[in-house]
Amino acid sequence: MHTAPWLHRLFTGILAVGLVVAATATTEAATLASFGRCLKSKGATFYGTSWCPHCDAQRETLGDAMDYVKYVECSVDGARGETAAACKKADVDGYPTWSFADGSKEGGAQSLRELAAKTGCTLPNDVD
Repeated sequence: MHTAPWLHRLFTGILAVGLVVAATATTEAATLASFGRCLKSKGATFYGTSWCPHCDAQRETLGDAMDYVKYVECSVDGARGETAAACKKADVDGYPTWSFADGSKEGGAQSLRELAAKTGCTLPNDVD
């Protein structure tokens, strides 16, 4: 059986559009995760504690990126009185603190835009 050329082109076009839509949906769903992976690859480290409300706000800002960000817990066993050795070594004196590959540090919760500017990581398209 011979298929009409226009039918073949139509089928090929529909298939191509479907692949583009599927690829776009996957890319958009992964943008915060990709941002988090980029922060880690660029040497950004988030120092915080489990009990710090500003750290909680930072984690919320990061959203799905948080799964990939290099995070260092500074409270030993969740206690407020003892600071983890890694945080002492990094000279962290407040929470949250971000350290960057260039040796600089920023205290306080950072916006995604501030983190992108500091690291060169590309922001997700839907970030305000």
